Amino acid sequence: MAFKLVIVCIICVSVIVLLYALGVVIYSSITAFHPDPVLKLQSIRKGLERIMPDAELNILSWNIGYAGLGAEMDFFYEGGKMVRPDEIHNQQYIQGIRDFINNQINLDFIILQEVDFRSGRSYNLNQSEYINNSLNNYSYSTAINYQSGYVPLPVLDPMGKVKSGLMTTSKYDPAESVRISSPGSYPWPKRLFMLRRCILLTRFNVSDHHALVLMNIHNSAYNDADALRDEELKLIKTLATEEYENGNYVVIGGDWNQNPPGMNMNTFKNYKVRTERPMNPDLMPNGWKWIYDETLPTNRDVNRPFDKSQTTCSLLDFFLVSPNIGVTEVKTIDLGFKDSDHLPVIMKIVLR
Repeated sequence: MAFKLVIVCIICVSVIVLLYALGVVIYSSITAFHPDPVLKLQSIRKGLERIMPDAELNILSWNIGYAGLGAEMDFFYEGGKMVRPDEIHNQQYIQGIRDFINNQINLDFIILQEVDFRSGRSYNLNQSEYINNSLNNYSYSTAINYQSGYVPLPVLDPMGKVKSGLMTTSKYDPAESVRISSPGSYPWPKRLFMLRRCILLTRFNVSDHHALVLMNIHNSAYNDADALRDEELKLIKTLATEEYENGNYVVIGGDWNQNPPGMNMNTFKNYKVRTERPMNPDLMPNGWKWIYDETLPTNRDVNRPFDKSQTTCSLLDFFLVSPNIGVTEVKTIDLGFKDSDHLPVIMKIVLR
């Protein structure tokens, strides 16, 4: 009798698990994110109309990790256990991110990655509005690259509803903001719960009748995404070279999830650094410049809470600029990974 009861319990549990999994897949398939290949975006316009060609421009790039990957956090998908911080830490992280941005003077452009738009993992805060509401006279555009009605992992603490993406903020009103879908995707049903990568391309008028084209990117991560990364880089190269050949200034920045060409492991200070899929140095034509601060990494492993003596880091956040742009400075800001698993990078440029 006891044996039969055990068998019945096992069958009931198995049926419940199967129905749960089937329900998640059906719901996620119905609500799946299917972005257009090219989507024109609406911008909140509060800035200046045009860039002067001799102006020095300051650009900040930062993957803010949905204000959920501060120093106390690890992450389940990369060897840790957690998905989200408690609400108090989440509020501390997003306030720290906003305060840092507000305290930077003379920022002309701010490109952010992993910005949440009312996701469960960040306690349903619209982070783009939270950050931009404290910036006067800045325009901004956003592009979604991760949207799922319900992410069922990890099993005991599901991530739930996720809506997240890229944000470009500027002192100048964009002439155009476009979401360009990156090619390729994971096989079904995995793609229902993964990012749909894209480029947020924002075009700004320059007074010599050309444009500054700013591409905000967050390329594919993880060891099973090599083919996706290759396709993303091909797209970036095609778009960038076409814009430059049309006489425009081109800046690509963000989280590449690869090391820049020519990175020297012997130049870093204060952190344990490892390589992460070094990029092909022949990707771009002659004259294009890879811009990064070679003294600091920009990303830390999240398999455990941050410990400077043990946590390994790498350099994944940097810029690529066209030959008609002069770079006067680039600096990674060492915040000790307090509010994000990435560090912010600031570059100063001049349009030639």
